[in-house]
Amino acid sequence: MKAVIFDLGHTLIDYYHDWTGPEERTVSRLYKLVLEAGSRVQEAEFRRSVLVTLERNRERKARDLLEIPLEEVLYDIMGSAGCQVDEGLIHDGLELFYTALQEDRCLIPGTIEMLERVRDKGYAIGLISDVAWGLPSEFPLRDIRHFHLDRFFDDMIFSSDVGLRKPHPKMFKMSLFNLGAERELSMYVGNSLQADVKGAKGVGMRAVLKRSGYFQPDDDIVPDDTVDGWEELDGLLD
Repeated sequence: MKAVIFDLGHTLIDYYHDWTGPEERTVSRLYKLVLEAGSRVQEAEFRRSVLVTLERNRERKARDLLEIPLEEVLYDIMGSAGCQVDEGLIHDGLELFYTALQEDRCLIPGTIEMLERVRDKGYAIGLISDVAWGLPSEFPLRDIRHFHLDRFFDDMIFSSDVGLRKPHPKMFKMSLFNLGAERELSMYVGNSLQADVKGAKGVGMRAVLKRSGYFQPDDDIVPDDTVDGWEELDGLLD
């Protein structure tokens, strides 16, 4: 079986390119939530603590390639703020972080048509996605359904379900196994050299860089191919 496997954020669906503002707004909204739940913590102290926690988690994720579930982070944050934490409060906190994603999301032009062409050529279609802030996979699935992309995927793997983040090789191997695809006949398409290209090449897949506005250069990581628009992907498919 031949397969084309995609990244999600900034590859199929575009989101914020600078997360600083959205994250800070989310922390402000989270502070209001903990106040309503009985916390007496001062706002400056709360904001500083939460932003430091989120940054440390990012560093740990990048270093260890492990996902840190946002539910666990919120339990710690809200408990430290003196709240009586329950599932409802955690759910409200998750929704606040997801709201930040909704504020600036759009489908990459031509994505539906491209996926239709890939499917019509007989390829299995997969998805491997790291999830922003470690949100549960139900949240990116909402975006996928919102843009009517779910009908195309034969398999979807999310970091928050497997506890790992790209470029961990296990995520790519799992996708190939689930799709019944051979790595030599499979292609991975994503916007990140560090997560997508490095991960795909590490397991012997053909790695295609999809240019986007959210990009970190790295001269040590070289994709097999690079595309700017989806019409260019057609020329890479048999």
